[in-house]
Amino acid sequence: MINRFGRSWALLFSIALYGGPGLAGLAGHGQGVLPIFAALFLLYVLATRKPDLSTGAGWAGLAGMAAVQIALVSAVWALGLAAAQVAPPVVLPLWAPLAVTGIAAGLGAWAWRDAAEMNVMLDSAIRAIEDMDLSAAPPQGDPWPGVAPPVRAAYERFKAALDGVDDISAAAVDPLVQDLEAEAGLDAFDLLYDDAGLEGTAHDPRFDFAVLRFVASPGVLRGLIARGEAGMAPAILLNATDARVRAEARARVAALVGAGAPPEQMPDQVWLAELDDAFPGEGFADLAALMWPRADA
Repeated sequence: MINRFGRSWALLFSIALYGGPGLAGLAGHGQGVLPIFAALFLLYVLATRKPDLSTGAGWAGLAGMAAVQIALVSAVWALGLAAAQVAPPVVLPLWAPLAVTGIAAGLGAWAWRDAAEMNVMLDSAIRAIEDMDLSAAPPQGDPWPGVAPPVRAAYERFKAALDGVDDISAAAVDPLVQDLEAEAGLDAFDLLYDDAGLEGTAHDPRFDFAVLRFVASPGVLRGLIARGEAGMAPAILLNATDARVRAEARARVAALVGAGAPPEQMPDQVWLAELDDAFPGEGFADLAALMWPRADA
């Protein structure tokens, strides 16, 4: 049994609490998540330290706590973002890292509601963040630091041309993605995927549809399978808000099956079952049957 004041509990709690912002950075979620994590951290600290807000000193202490939580969250998120530059791609919905930190904060507030050890742990965390070297954090000025200028220019022209498209269809979008492929090749996929995968952004369904039509190119598909990335774009768009985008994402998964892509590049059965419940009658169950045919069929 883990004692709520013991070292094992403190270690597990710290991993979970700080793991949320780290996972968010690793999954590529943007800076918009930081205030949410900071609020969770601050609520947790308020529940454990209980500052006296009837005095000016109490409010000053609260302001100091808020500043510390923002610094902690930003630092851990930046470390996760830096790790994402060298680690394999990690795809996580935004609620997952938030749930990790939220559950940890709630359990921590209950466990340390009357413990003096809490103050010691927080003071140690503050000292650690003050000494932390954030030089490994990636620069924020250039969103695509490793992209060749011709590829970037082709991508910007593609987006400008897509703004003039009024229809979400292969006939309207394919000429644009074919030009992009001809000018930028497979390198354009990274830019398309980065923009399609931004959490918390109200995406134009034309753009999401265009990402999937880019992946539909046989040459792009072969290249992405070789890179182990062929299932990434369909995976993040299978639950798109627009039914036409969802249909195209299902078609891309079916194309992966036909191309013999390995199972690790496919969406899993649990995810497809959840999508079938969320969007009944759209064919997610048929897609699962295509990917995992019954042995007696």
